[in-house]
Amino acid sequence: MSSGTNTDSAQDMPWASAIMRTIENDVADAVQSDARVMISGESGAGKKFVAHLIHQRSRRGPAPFVVARCQDLAEWLPESGPRSESTQPFTHGLLKTAANGTVLIDEIQKIPMPMQLQLLQFIERETTTGSELRLMTATGTDVFERVQSSQFHNDLFYRLNVIHLIMPALRDRPEDIPILFRHYLSLYARADVPRLSAAALQRLVAYPWPGNVQELKAVAAALAMQDLPRLVEPDDLPSHIGREDVDQRLSHASLRHPCCRAPEAY
Repeated sequence: MSSGTNTDSAQDMPWASAIMRTIENDVADAVQSDARVMISGESGAGKKFVAHLIHQRSRRGPAPFVVARCQDLAEWLPESGPRSESTQPFTHGLLKTAANGTVLIDEIQKIPMPMQLQLLQFIERETTTGSELRLMTATGTDVFERVQSSQFHNDLFYRLNVIHLIMPALRDRPEDIPILFRHYLSLYARADVPRLSAAALQRLVAYPWPGNVQELKAVAAALAMQDLPRLVEPDDLPSHIGREDVDQRLSHASLRHPCCRAPEAY
């Protein structure tokens, strides 16, 4: 379980892609209420960042933002007991930890059915007595498919999925890659921030980033720790980004995305 602030903020995370501007609009809508939010997307795509952004901009912004995983929720559940008492540790655990703030339950698809029923009871109680915290969930899978296969409680799914945001993979918004890479390189650089050559930018844009933004951050941090030349070239990038298959993707990508065509060094 983790809490606290995120080093990224809305002010220093600009986007160039239309799809992320749509996400910004969705965030603006979600900020206006305490409705529960489910955020879907691949690992590393930015689900926690967007959840934290909603929290920051909402009326609950000054209160805690807590990320809870399946094992965290299990600590609040009793091993046995009457149904009338079964939600008490769960309820008190959430309320004490979040204190009128926001709880993001990560990997919601992994919680077992008994815990799903506990969570449903908690939501019903909060609906009756008035919400003392906001619940958000994050998932890397299609939870509705688990509902259809009876692995996820259908009532709980609809209670959690009031607002649904889908975070796009980084490879689906290539115009954001130079902006994000420059941002994190500047953030992690120990001294002067090196410039990226047009060829290096092309390699970064053509690379598929299976780890999404988290992988991009890691690459930028690794480069920032090196004694780099003033102009970063493809050979300065990690070897897996400069492989032959990336060159092949680059030739195809330049036909589809104008941003992949020889950008200016910056």
